[in-house]
Amino acid sequence: LYHDMGLIGAWLGALVVGFPLVLMSPLAFLARPERWLQAIHNHRATISGGPNFAYDLCNRRIDEPLLEGLDLSCWRLAFNGAEPVNPATIKQFSEQLANRGLNPQAMTPVYGLAEATLGVAFTPRSRGPRIDSVSRDQLFARGVAVVDESADAMQLVSSGIAINEFEVRVVDEAGHEAPNRVAGEVQFKGPGVTSGYFRNAQATRELFDSEWARSGDRGYMADGELYITGRDKDVIIRAGRNLYPYELEQAVGELPGVRRGCVAVIGSEDAGSGTEQVIVLAETRLTAAAELAVIHEQIAALCIEHLDLAADEIVLAPPQSVLKTSSGKIRRAALVQRHQQGELVKAGSAPWLQVLRLTAGSLLLAACRGARRV
Repeated sequence: LYHDMGLIGAWLGALVVGFPLVLMSPLAFLARPERWLQAIHNHRATISGGPNFAYDLCNRRIDEPLLEGLDLSCWRLAFNGAEPVNPATIKQFSEQLANRGLNPQAMTPVYGLAEATLGVAFTPRSRGPRIDSVSRDQLFARGVAVVDESADAMQLVSSGIAINEFEVRVVDEAGHEAPNRVAGEVQFKGPGVTSGYFRNAQATRELFDSEWARSGDRGYMADGELYITGRDKDVIIRAGRNLYPYELEQAVGELPGVRRGCVAVIGSEDAGSGTEQVIVLAETRLTAAAELAVIHEQIAALCIEHLDLAADEIVLAPPQSVLKTSSGKIRRAALVQRHQQGELVKAGSAPWLQVLRLTAGSLLLAACRGARRV
């Protein structure tokens, strides 16, 4: 509930509108993802959602026997937001649960952020996701989303249209509204927009462009719908091209031996060349030199395929090396800072030491509670 999608979209939404709300711990879902689908079945839920990661985890961890007896025909809106939406994930999820009553049109990619009090753009109800296949080269080199139906095209999922009383636009580098299918900064305005950041006047000034609020995301408009290509601060500028790391991260995460969702592609400034180096950080539990060499070679090939250039550095690291926020987003700025300090991968504490630290902390809290009772 500390994330805006849960706090505002679920908790406060239930209080304002007055519909029944069923809550379950994210840890319960992570331990056994099928619990989410079982809860939807048991309570006949009509609306439920999560980040793309949640749907991907269901695809990977829920076998057919665990779906026995489920009826998901009640699920009308399966929201997918808070992080980039992967078209392969939603396609596999829909197909896997089609025989359990899930309507593929229930899949509803959405876009929002806390600065808008959550919602900005939603996929039209009962339409299903819309996927745009565009030329990767044209998007990287010219910032134009040119339709490309070839097998190696870049696929992007529409976030839908602006919700009631909201407006969305994309502006170019000069601050002018960009034409259809031209990528730029996503801006929005509407009744739910924040008046600023708490006790941070500088950040508040940077947030607004006249009456429009800056989202910090990049994207383009096509036929009135919003397509997100990445975060402004995540874009890597290399040889005059804007490179979007998310697609490569997804591809690397599919490699055997690499921890899915634990891959970061970052751009670290190279003072010598005046451009950004492309660094790929991937977590793996493998330790054998031969196995690591195979993964390294595969990642190098994926870089050529997805970015049309070689990575400057490929780092295979143990689990917990990719820094993330509390909501699961990759902390790229912190990783860049670590890389520039020459300590991209830090050695973690030994497991027994971590357990000891957690135990000591728990005992201290228990002692404090006891003292308060006395």
